[in-house]
Amino acid sequence: MPARLAACLAAAALALALAGGGVAGAQTCAAPAYPGDAAPREAIALWMAHGAGAAGLPRELPVMAALVESGLRNVRGFDNDSAGYFQMRVSIWNTGSYAGFPERPELQLQWFVDQATSVRRARIAAGAPDPAASESGWGEWIADVQRPAEARRGEYALRLAEARALVGPTCVPAAGSGGAVAAPGPVPGVPGVAAPAPGAAAADTVAPEVRLSADRRQRALRRGAIVATVACPAERCSATATAIARLPGARRALRLGAATGVVAAGGRATLRIALTRSSRARVRRALRQRFSLPAVVRVVARDAAGNGSVRMRAVRITR
Repeated sequence: MPARLAACLAAAALALALAGGGVAGAQTCAAPAYPGDAAPREAIALWMAHGAGAAGLPRELPVMAALVESGLRNVRGFDNDSAGYFQMRVSIWNTGSYAGFPERPELQLQWFVDQATSVRRARIAAGAPDPAASESGWGEWIADVQRPAEARRGEYALRLAEARALVGPTCVPAAGSGGAVAAPGPVPGVPGVAAPAPGAAAADTVAPEVRLSADRRQRALRRGAIVATVACPAERCSATATAIARLPGARRALRLGAATGVVAAGGRATLRIALTRSSRARVRRALRQRFSLPAVVRVVARDAAGNGSVRMRAVRITR
């Protein structure tokens, strides 16, 4: 059977699986098998979403990660030691429970779910909020799983809307449908998370209040930087600001630069995110074709106890 026809049939089978009766306003879906490397992105996203949902994780989570890491393709990627949807390190992970993962996408999804669940458990055990409770923090959650360079951590949050569109309407697993991913032990009020040990919370677990402001339009080439202002109203904090831009036709967001500073309690600091030489050249070429480019400024602020808050602001780089 030609690969394209097989892919279409796989997508149709997934659509039929989602066509069951509603439960509490959601569709009922059976556990889909992996639809194949050549399947439409929607089919692959639905397969990932079901595996994440079966483990009590947000359905969009692995899709957001895979969109950034591989463009939602099962590839041997950007260096010789990375492979799969999540660009897992072959030298580290191709052993034990995940042996053979480059040729077995089910193990790749299992790896992501295992790592995301581990990060979630650790946060709750430390007294931090459940990361599943607020979608604004899903990008940071994924970054703790994928561990990219600091300047890239903001890329995952930018793919939530795209992931949600690919996954489609919410569905609940059909009774007895099972799934490739097993759910971890429960904790009251927080599905899929092991209960934290008594007294595990640190004395100070409250993230600092942070405010981020930046001009919506920035002449970054003239200034040589994107400028942002960070305020910490209640306590002293250190701030790291990074910026990324989306260039026409580029597969990945372009890292523009980074800046750090210390903000006094009740004060504010102006951070100049200087463009690197290579990013400045690419921005200059892109602006020859269009009037402006979308960019995102991301600030991570930490207090003395190490608690962190993240703020992001969309800007446009103009000529």
